[in-house]
Amino acid sequence: MANNSSSRQGQLFDDYSNPDANLYFVSHNDIEELCKVINWAYRGKPSASSPEESYSGWIGEQHLLKGARITFEELRQLIDDEQHTVVLVAKLKIPSGPKIVGCWKISTYDKNLQMTDEEKQDVAVEFGLNAVDPDYQSRGIGTLLYNGAVRIAKEYFNAQRVYSRIIRSKQNQIEWCLRQGFMDTGRLVPLPSKVQLQAKVDLNELQFSVLTKRLQ
Repeated sequence: MANNSSSRQGQLFDDYSNPDANLYFVSHNDIEELCKVINWAYRGKPSASSPEESYSGWIGEQHLLKGARITFEELRQLIDDEQHTVVLVAKLKIPSGPKIVGCWKISTYDKNLQMTDEEKQDVAVEFGLNAVDPDYQSRGIGTLLYNGAVRIAKEYFNAQRVYSRIIRSKQNQIEWCLRQGFMDTGRLVPLPSKVQLQAKVDLNELQFSVLTKRLQ
């Protein structure tokens, strides 16, 4: 369980790991801008030269799912659930003021979903909603967010284990997790029923692979 003695919203978390960006705890003031970034990363960002075309980078899902990845209200609910969820937001340091370029969600993990005896011994969190503005990918923002998420898992949730659920057909993202030390449990779980309505392909392709990593 997270330390929740006072609200963290908007507080600075890391201003030293990356010379170009800082990490903050998300706040209500970030909702509109952050929703855009998340939906650009997962559903595509309109091209400046050709608004009919879009691009999303390596976590894009627009070929798999239609509709928004997240709404203002869904993000607001995550922000308000401070006991069980932390959302880190990366803000680029620019002369006009901080610019949101990415985020990462860390949340408590249901003990009932820890299947093996080894897993059940550990306090666990789940990583999700990892997004970087397509215009700022390959600039260390994702690494900054991941490292920050690991710190949150340990420092705020006292976690020894982390899980990640990734759509099984997104092999590039699964391979990235494996390179970070995650292991594929071999378990598959379906999309939430509400998200299934957004499917553009067979639902079997949209099952989540469950990955886990024990934190050092």
